[in-house]
Amino acid sequence: MTSYKEILRLHSIGINNSRIAFGCSCSRTTVINVLQRAKDQGLSWQTVAEMSDKELSQRLFPSESAKPAYKMPDYEYIHRERAKSGVTLTLLWLEYCATSAASPGKSLTSRPSSTNITLTMCKAPR
Repeated sequence: MTSYKEILRLHSIGINNSRIAFGCSCSRTTVINVLQRAKDQGLSWQTVAEMSDKELSQRLFPSESAKPAYKMPDYEYIHRERAKSGVTLTLLWLEYCATSAASPGKSLTSRPSSTNITLTMCKAPR
């Protein structure tokens, strides 16, 4: 794991980005991203010296700490329904899309093509 505190410390003593990347065993792009995010939030080595690595990570990259939850299909229900005559996966998929569109959060939706169904991630309408 990249030590964001170490990147900020080395930057504060005047070491260039390439040497910081080599010293921290990360890419130069990572160093640039961390320094830019720290600058945007007004963070410097003096302000983060007492923070834990986890706190600093959450301050610099807040979106990565909260992963979206996807509503998965009820596979037991699908299995029961498939046993009935005339029920296809396409019908069950359309039913799933209709019910999940009304619920909050993200759901799987389909984009039919000429030969198969491609699954894509979409946000549910608000």
